[in-house]
Amino acid sequence: MHCIIALTGLIVATLAAVGRALESGTWEGYITFGRGSSSFSPCKSRETWWVKDKGYSRMTDSLHTQYTEIAEKPYEQVYLRLRGEVSRKGQYGPLGSYQRVVYIEEILDMHSKTEDDCIERD
Repeated sequence: MHCIIALTGLIVATLAAVGRALESGTWEGYITFGRGSSSFSPCKSRETWWVKDKGYSRMTDSLHTQYTEIAEKPYEQVYLRLRGEVSRKGQYGPLGSYQRVVYIEEILDMHSKTEDDCIERD
């Protein structure tokens, strides 16, 4: 009987999580591109987010083009401030190795990594 109650609770929790909307906002951190992969590491976080296009958008193509103009080699961290939507926590991307997915809507700033990145400003 306890197993049925626990299983029912798990199913309800899963369905509730699936129905959650994406969180819209502005984030800053570091983007990296490498062989078939792209990731975003937000400032002041240990998470790594998978970067994806939303729907039929080609934003990651534009982002990759700008990245290659700034980065000197693959997997180099480049500062990025973006506007977009972020998924709830979970396992995403190849092998479920990313904690969230970020759907980039607009690139607000992108430049080589500096010491002044990720510092709170007034």
